[in-house]
Amino acid sequence: MSQLYKVAHPAALLSYLFEIFPDRSRTTVKNLLGKGQVLVNGEACTAFDRPLKAGDKITVLPKGISIARSIKADAREEVEKAGVQILFEDEHYIVVDKPSGMLTVATGKENNTLYRLLNAYVKVNARMQRKEDLISGREPDRSTAKIWIVHRLDRGTSGVLVFAKTERAKDILQSKWKELVSQRAYVAWLEGLVEKDRGVVQSWLLENDKSLKMNSFPEEVRDGQLAITHYKVLSRSRHYTQVEFSLETGRKNQIRVHAALDLGHPVAGDEKYGAQTDPVHRLALHAATLVFRHPFTQKTVRCSSPLPESFARFERY
Repeated sequence: MSQLYKVAHPAALLSYLFEIFPDRSRTTVKNLLGKGQVLVNGEACTAFDRPLKAGDKITVLPKGISIARSIKADAREEVEKAGVQILFEDEHYIVVDKPSGMLTVATGKENNTLYRLLNAYVKVNARMQRKEDLISGREPDRSTAKIWIVHRLDRGTSGVLVFAKTERAKDILQSKWKELVSQRAYVAWLEGLVEKDRGVVQSWLLENDKSLKMNSFPEEVRDGQLAITHYKVLSRSRHYTQVEFSLETGRKNQIRVHAALDLGHPVAGDEKYGAQTDPVHRLALHAATLVFRHPFTQKTVRCSSPLPESFARFERY
């Protein structure tokens, strides 16, 4: 069990720990700090010279809990090493910044997918949390830990993407997407100079079974899906236009199709939809912002991702 102490007088943290544990060696006491077993007023602290004042509360965690927390920190570090940043996380959702080139979910036998990476991460976290709960005398949550896909980004698209940690959380966010999501903005560099500064594209998208490309139709077609995209020009260089897109619907390849087939200006690097140039060696499309009302807490969750550094090169072209 955790040990709780109330600070009686001002002191540096390590000095006070020596007072609390007079029978332990100085090395053993220092290791409590180094291994993350010491909390000051509920927050982990490893600074030897952390100043304490009378009334502060020191919690010394059992070794097992500190190990579990260290393993959870290592699991998060593995996610970040793969180029994925966690922007928001709670018991219901996890929002990440996906790098270009990583699949959201496997389409075949691919192993390097965001789904696989995050699924492993939440499983480790759940296992270590159960260990903490058992050590602390709490009833652990033994439900299966996994993630559910709420929406996807194309392999070449980078930026903000949300997953659910329970099927119920997924179902609620998906079914109330239009009601809960207040902002979903993408930024892309398109080939050529877009004439109008802003506008709306509305069409029906239908996938070609042979080419697996989406076609855009101005009128409703059988099995077609209505797609509505709002766009606003942010800047122009000599040969490219930087455009912000916001989605009223979320169809497969929607921005790429509307840019190429309806606006007549493909996303740079999008060979699938007719792009002739690839100056930054990737699809020049980035999911920059996602804002939604959390269906369980009712709080607004704002997640944004800065534009990739490589996008700045378009200003010179």
